[in-house]
Amino acid sequence: MALGIGFGAERIGLLVLRWPKIAAAVLIALVIVIAASLPNLRFENDIHRAFFSDSEVSRAQLSYRAQQSSDVSTVLVHLQSERAFTAQDMSELRDLALDLEFLEGVESVVSPFALRFSPNDTAPKGAPVFGTEISDTYGEDLARFRALGTGLPTFLNGSQTALLIGVRVDLNVAEIGTILPELRAEVDAAVAPHISARVTGEEAISHEIVTGLKSDLIRLNLWGSLLVGFAALVLLRDLRMVLLAVIPALLSAASVLALSVWLGHPITVLSNVIPILLLVLGVADGVHLAGYLKATGDSPRETILRIGPACALTAITTALAFTSIMVTRNAQLFDFALLGGLGTLLAFAITISTFALLALVIRPNTRSTPNFTGVLAQRLAMFSLRIPKTVIASGVFVLVLSIFGFQQTKAWFPLYQNLPSGSQTVQVNDAISDDFGGVFQMIVEMEGDWRETEVMVDALTKLAGAEAVLSTVNIARWLGVDGAPVAEDLTLVPSEVVGQVRPIETVSRIFISVPEPMRNAQAAMLFDALYETAQAGGAARVYGLPTLMRQEAVSLISQLSKGLVIASLGATFVVAIAFGSLRLFPLLLVPNVLPLMVTGASLHIWASGQLSPTAVLALTISFGIAIDDSVHFMNRFFEARAKGSEPREAVISATASAGQIMVLTTVLLTFGLSITMISGFFPIRLFGGMMIITLWAALLFDLLLLPALLTARGSNK
Repeated sequence: MALGIGFGAERIGLLVLRWPKIAAAVLIALVIVIAASLPNLRFENDIHRAFFSDSEVSRAQLSYRAQQSSDVSTVLVHLQSERAFTAQDMSELRDLALDLEFLEGVESVVSPFALRFSPNDTAPKGAPVFGTEISDTYGEDLARFRALGTGLPTFLNGSQTALLIGVRVDLNVAEIGTILPELRAEVDAAVAPHISARVTGEEAISHEIVTGLKSDLIRLNLWGSLLVGFAALVLLRDLRMVLLAVIPALLSAASVLALSVWLGHPITVLSNVIPILLLVLGVADGVHLAGYLKATGDSPRETILRIGPACALTAITTALAFTSIMVTRNAQLFDFALLGGLGTLLAFAITISTFALLALVIRPNTRSTPNFTGVLAQRLAMFSLRIPKTVIASGVFVLVLSIFGFQQTKAWFPLYQNLPSGSQTVQVNDAISDDFGGVFQMIVEMEGDWRETEVMVDALTKLAGAEAVLSTVNIARWLGVDGAPVAEDLTLVPSEVVGQVRPIETVSRIFISVPEPMRNAQAAMLFDALYETAQAGGAARVYGLPTLMRQEAVSLISQLSKGLVIASLGATFVVAIAFGSLRLFPLLLVPNVLPLMVTGASLHIWASGQLSPTAVLALTISFGIAIDDSVHFMNRFFEARAKGSEPREAVISATASAGQIMVLTTVLLTFGLSITMISGFFPIRLFGGMMIITLWAALLFDLLLLPALLTARGSNK
């Protein structure tokens, strides 16, 4: 027995029909296991992981993290006043800084109130810049400190309207989710009404993303399920057909969530969309199966034999699209690809098994399905058959134009877009960038010559701004030491600071506070200038989260683009092999690549021409789904050809039998994916929007360009 276009995967449904009681017991047991697994879902809480690969920059960052004595993180408290801070304001803020040190888990607090003048004979440890009593002339004392020319951060802006407090937290003692509310409560109780206080930092950002993801996951899947079910009921007008299509899909979506638990993969901003994606794909398969069952009145076995192979092939192409993402060296995207690929295959097995069991007890009613979708399909196909050469020429023109537009997009991966909608973190990060250089730390490591390190610090300071750079050079200037300070000199400096700027005798670390590199074009130019200066000045290593965001993101998008090419060629090759003719490869490739290029070029209209990893992922997965319509159309086309129909008649027959369901499933997919528009995360909204555009473009070209190509080729066998 030949495997057929589904490579025999549809036989899962046939086995269920052969032993329905055993299959039902297995399915019930699986549902119980899935339900028991869902409470163990985890969410990604490490923003670095979105950028890590096996590159030199990633290895340097991982090495730096491994060298830290404990799992620590710095939370930044940004305090902004409507006017210059008064002496009373400063006294109250100093008390706040002291109180924060007593919170459980806080290792240390850095603020302007820790500043000291350079040590001298009368003050061996340096006199405090802020005395016991803070006077209204504290600005003069601060100016004297700045006049020393050390370049050390003062954590107070020039207009004295913004102040920064850094709280170093040991996450082994207090979880970030516990310390943040306590810290905010302490700050809110201490500041005057005219002072606003906001909190940020890498771990604070991670916590905000995780909190948003949890609510987003529930909202998307709950409302997505309801919306798809309602849309199916309205469009199909047959409750029993809806049950046949929707129930298997719901189980499929739940299974992929459980699969993430079994694999040990946390839910990320990107993988958050996989369950709803597989839900709508499951509904599409269910509609194809239930639609045939309703239209022909055949048995469940015959339905699975006729429609199951095409559904299996579409699952395989979608899984291949996910798998192609594995070409990236990014751990988080590898997890995404593995979850999506295995999840798609698991979802297919559950969908066809559940449909087979339900079809034994539920039969669609005999009323015909509304034919408005069929009318649209027939009109498009007939238009194509009337002027096939014009349609092909127009398709080639649009393809060339859209490829050119897609090539003009710019690789861009802004972290701030991964924050939930309405987040104030973006605003506070921008404010810190304006006043203090930035929230994120770029790290430059120098080895050897002290003079080179001094020149490097001065060059970086010139670019980043005064007080945005911290290094051994700044400390040496504060100490009044000529040349590299020795261990005895550094006894006046907190050991944790020394450990950061000089981890070993031969290495000097330079920390530069910078804004998010892809916040805007200006921030990107600043980072690139700093990076080029560091490389030209002989830096041994340059890393830190900003470097990961800028360097790794561009590399990541390049790797994902290769994955898109692999997905396009690989899925098309598999479909051509499934239908037994490699001559179909170019015929299938053109109408299925065209929607991707059109959607990619459309980024100039609604995403400022920015090509993010999310956008490339959406295009990659879209291809695996878009080719599904081609599979169903070609399946019906070759069935008609096998019965002796000429190409033109076979196209008309395929349109009549598959066209209606193709339009219907696209409408249902649109309803299901439109739920992503209520997501609190821009990447999820972008993913859903690009998927919808691609699916409609794919439907249009499948019903216009594919019929023209099939008839232009003459006999296809």
